[in-house]
Amino acid sequence: MPHALILLLTLSVFVAFTIQPCSADSETAPREIALKECLERTLAYSRDVLIANEGRNTSRGRYIEERSAALPQFRADAHVARAHNDQYPLQGFPVELTEYSGNVKLTQALFTWGQIGAAIKAAGYDKRSAEHQLREARQLALREAATSFYDLLLTLELAKVARDNVAQKQRHLDETQRRHQMEVATDYDVLSASVALANAQPALAQAENDIRLAGDRVGYYMGIREDFKVSGSLICRTRRPETLEVVLERARTNRPEVAYYESRVGVFKELLRVAKAGDKPRLDFQTNLGWSSYDTITDQLPGQHWDAGIYLSFPIFDGFLTKGKVIQAKSRLATTDFEMKKLLDNIALEARSAINRVDESIRVIEALEATTTQAERLLHMAELGYKNGVKTKLEVDDAESNLLAARINLVKAQRDYVVAQTRLLWIMGEDLQTALTTSDFLPACW
Repeated sequence: MPHALILLLTLSVFVAFTIQPCSADSETAPREIALKECLERTLAYSRDVLIANEGRNTSRGRYIEERSAALPQFRADAHVARAHNDQYPLQGFPVELTEYSGNVKLTQALFTWGQIGAAIKAAGYDKRSAEHQLREARQLALREAATSFYDLLLTLELAKVARDNVAQKQRHLDETQRRHQMEVATDYDVLSASVALANAQPALAQAENDIRLAGDRVGYYMGIREDFKVSGSLICRTRRPETLEVVLERARTNRPEVAYYESRVGVFKELLRVAKAGDKPRLDFQTNLGWSSYDTITDQLPGQHWDAGIYLSFPIFDGFLTKGKVIQAKSRLATTDFEMKKLLDNIALEARSAINRVDESIRVIEALEATTTQAERLLHMAELGYKNGVKTKLEVDDAESNLLAARINLVKAQRDYVVAQTRLLWIMGEDLQTALTTSDFLPACW
């Protein structure tokens, strides 16, 4: 029996120290996120998108508020009061009495010189502008998240280049030490290879830190604090950008910022009409239906009353209040028009810049793709020649330097291309959530 108990305890300890760590490792393994999931998480988490969505809700409420002015307004009032007055007997009432009263009032605007209609139209334009602001916030969030995602892929590629460079330096040091043992290399050669290996380490450390920094930024957009990995590549089929005329035409048609300012112009045009009607007459219909009763010590005095009428109000002189409001409304309308023209100028400038950056990155990629292949072959030949004693260490170092520069410039050009294409799509007002994951001229990161 004691032996069985000891065996049971031993098995329990074995299970505790072998099975639990495995399950813990599986639970803490970082998840892998693709670009499509990154964009979806960004839209769900982005504070700017959530704020813009609440702005849309506010605008909807403002529209309902303005529309209520055109609808009939019902109001009911009632009260019960106990009163004591020594002068009541002079009026035929006892000193104390209880008053009951109820009243229903209906008010309906009949003619307001266009104020109500203009206010409702202005609220409608404002509601549409809020929708455009929400779409603008979504586009900006997607653009920044995608750019950060591509930056993270770039840091991963640069870290791979740095690791390959360190491994290359280590192989050269091993080969130099082997040659030194064979007495065909000097102490200087060994020391030079050791220094080259040491000089390659800081670049690798910096690249690994850049991965952490870029990952934190991507996690910031997605609202993720735990560790994660990304899947994707910067390699894609390049495509020449659209012409400037096509880009500008699509931007004027699709950009939510342009639609926003067009809606704001409509808002301030209607508010100008509202301001101009401030010193004009208006007609309102009002009616009251009520009942009141006075309870005395001896009897009850009930009574009913009603009235109905059409009321005209005409602000003959308002101290130039309307004039001041008209001036402000005209100024806001003109300011919005200037802001829209400024936006179109900025779009034209950004479009030229994005088109030039796409063209530049394509030329660099086309030049470096062949150069990188040639540099890899050149390094292989230099290493083989150095191993056989027909190439010098200087030639090997020169080949390494050329290959390292070509690989770094190539991945940077690939990143610049996808970022420039992303920005060009944003400038044209394309739906980034769809375009970034379906376009054949962007990396398949989904």
